[in-house]
Amino acid sequence: MIKRSFDFVASFLGLLLLSPIIAYLAFSVRRKLGSPVLFRQTRPGLNGAPFEMLKFRSMKDSVDAYGDPLPDSERMTPFGSFLRSSSLDELPGLWSVLKGDMSLVGPRPLLMEYLPLYSAEQSRRHAVRPGITGWAQVNGRNAISWEEKFRYDSWYVDNKSFWLDVKIIALTIKKVFVREGINAAGEATMSKFSGVVPEKKLAILGTGGHGKVVADTAEVCGWKDIEFFDDRWPEIQKIEHWNVSGDTQLLLRRLQEFDGVIVAIGSNEIRHSKITELLDAQAPLISLVHPAATISRYATIGKGGVAFAGVVVNSYANIGIGSILNTGCSIDHDCCLADYVHISPGARLAGGVNIGRSSWIGIGASIRQSINIGANVKVGAGAVVVDDTPDDLIVVGVPAKVLRCDNE
Repeated sequence: MIKRSFDFVASFLGLLLLSPIIAYLAFSVRRKLGSPVLFRQTRPGLNGAPFEMLKFRSMKDSVDAYGDPLPDSERMTPFGSFLRSSSLDELPGLWSVLKGDMSLVGPRPLLMEYLPLYSAEQSRRHAVRPGITGWAQVNGRNAISWEEKFRYDSWYVDNKSFWLDVKIIALTIKKVFVREGINAAGEATMSKFSGVVPEKKLAILGTGGHGKVVADTAEVCGWKDIEFFDDRWPEIQKIEHWNVSGDTQLLLRRLQEFDGVIVAIGSNEIRHSKITELLDAQAPLISLVHPAATISRYATIGKGGVAFAGVVVNSYANIGIGSILNTGCSIDHDCCLADYVHISPGARLAGGVNIGRSSWIGIGASIRQSINIGANVKVGAGAVVVDDTPDDLIVVGVPAKVLRCDNE
């Protein structure tokens, strides 16, 4: 009640005392920018209810050859820029305050088209009447991001008081003379609000060291909301700063909550088993490629695969489901990796190499061009493979020799 009484008295006195200035500005706008003098636009008010907002025009009506308005920077004039920087274009808004559509202080009224774009938190700005000035305006105005602006608006809604309004009005008068934060950097006006990009939610199955690298890669790929799952839960409830929320069965029950799922288990056999289980449950299995990896546009990486930083995959290489391309390995042209292959850090595959399902190439190993490596083969660290290798063997050395048969 005190706020509304203050708004009514202050806007009435403002219109009365400033009427000569308002009349002069109206004449100047008419002479410099033409008709109409006032900019009228429907904006959302208290609780989102529409009202007609009034301002002095500050831009020309210039259009392009198709009749579309030119960019704000091309329609803004020096006179219009002065009106905005001095906030004199807002004086007609005193009429809206007098009528009760606006307040002297509150979140600025934005476009009606923004209403469906707000998050629930951002929508709280409409819990009070919009203002001619506000907490966001004295803390950066158009020079701050939309997210910061909305945070300031929510803070005002939670902390509004008569004395806070007095403080904001005093700071506004100071800002008018200093002329800070009129526009966003490099723009004539505030850039358009395009809505909140929802945070994608990712489930990672596996909490070993490999899981940490997968989570780090996921974050740099834009996944901000990450939950871990591991069959050792509840013994393990945290991995570094990430929470471990349950085991495989709990993940399967919660699949609809996640935008993506990936298995972060180094063991080819276990990874194969878990991915099969997830695919049977129609989980949204994803692949991850670190931004610092170089993947040819003609190469393919199957679902559930990961390519870490420094990986190179050249033209027409085909990487199967659930494969791991570890840090700094390289896969040359026309290589074919079957499902659930693990390529360790620094391993090198020359062109045309074929690797069978669930094989593991050790750290720094090299595979000669056009070599065929069977399924379930393990190539030791630093080995150099120069001959075809049948299924189920462990090979080590330079050149690589059979150490033993892995199924013995």
